[in-house]
Amino acid sequence: EAVCFACKKTDDEPIYPPAPISRLYISFSDIANSDTQVHQNVVVIDPADSTGYIPPSTGANTQPQLGMGVFYSPDLKQGFQVSRNDTSVRYFSVSDVGNISTSTRSFKDTINLYSPRSIRYDNKRDQLFITNDLAGNSSLNIYNNPTRLVGQQSPVRRLQLTSAPWGMATGMILNTSDSLLLLSMQGSTKQIWGFKLKDISSIQDTFVNNIKPSYTISIKEANDIRGIAYSSRLDILILSDVGPGRLTDNPSNNSVDGKIYVIENAKQVIEAGGTITPTRTIRGLTANLVDPIDIAITDLPNRNHFIYVIDRAKRLSRFAIDANGDAKPDIAGTLPLTPEFMYLDSRGPLE
Repeated sequence: EAVCFACKKTDDEPIYPPAPISRLYISFSDIANSDTQVHQNVVVIDPADSTGYIPPSTGANTQPQLGMGVFYSPDLKQGFQVSRNDTSVRYFSVSDVGNISTSTRSFKDTINLYSPRSIRYDNKRDQLFITNDLAGNSSLNIYNNPTRLVGQQSPVRRLQLTSAPWGMATGMILNTSDSLLLLSMQGSTKQIWGFKLKDISSIQDTFVNNIKPSYTISIKEANDIRGIAYSSRLDILILSDVGPGRLTDNPSNNSVDGKIYVIENAKQVIEAGGTITPTRTIRGLTANLVDPIDIAITDLPNRNHFIYVIDRAKRLSRFAIDANGDAKPDIAGTLPLTPEFMYLDSRGPLE
């Protein structure tokens, strides 16, 4: 019987590198104000879990204006970045040492992606998920075989949502063996919605009106949830809340009232549903969270575990995994542009 050694993987297991990888991708939303100005609108910080400092970043101009969600798939050896301005999805590759190489390849969806935000790829089903948060027309859009897409495209499925989504997280497998796609619902909703990937990926209709989540939790004390990340190794769900005093054009109106919620035993919490109180909340003057728009978590064994936060106040902060209350960041640094989304590629050798 013939054996294919170059076939595409059919499971959700990551490609294991010979040495640990901790690469943080950050997407910026600034728009160049002249033909001669060039922004590096995606950067990679590698390694992101070094001790005592934020390492220098390398970046590239991937061309989208108003850069939003960013994601890197080690299975495809391909990165994706979505633009809110022209609804395009650009591809990029990354070298073994973390340097970004831009590509002229892209596709766009000017019909269905009115206001794209977060982006994620599911290797098992070879599908790309993009959240769309236009008021009154919010949706989750699914694209098949994304690396083959060029030019104008339409999703294979467009799932209309009754509230506006922001971020996405994957990797949670419940006792029922259902792998979940978790959405953070922004604004007054104050909820996390969980959809069974198996179910939403097998829907036959191209358009589904007002689809309902399989699981829902509400964060009573939240103001406006944005960032979301999940660690299957630690079973921890983390969320960012931008707070009522979020970043504005008038600095005097800004307030360090952003929060980070840490939810332990997250699978059990999601399955139980209802209104919850987070296990821990990071907040306060020392934490210095103005407009924490996205979040990530690293969980490699035998390495330090951290929570990463990007703030629209052009700041990247890193907290210890057990941080609580008015905690001081382990390290913090200034970013050159306004961050919107990030993705952490955290992988170790096969255990």
